Amino acid sequence: MRHLTPSLVAKSTGIDKARWGTVAHNQKVKVRLEDLDALIGAFPEYELWLWKGEVDPSEGQISPAYAEADLKLAGGEAGSR
Repeated sequence: MRHLTPSLVAKSTGIDKARWGTVAHNQKVKVRLEDLDALIGAFPEYELWLWKGEVDPSEGQISPAYAEADLKLAGGEAGSR
């Protein structure tokens, strides 16, 4: 969740900011299925990335890093948008 801040994720999912901060910074804490379900509900374009660490821009499946890079690219054919 490097590109998604705990504040943004909390606001988008309804799950407490402290929970997302813990998930992001404490490697001993595991993400719960309800956490993933809330993330996918809030950010459906990240589903493939969340489950498999993959992107498929042709199907609208991207990652936060891909979205950020896409915004920085110039030219009509660059990126997915």
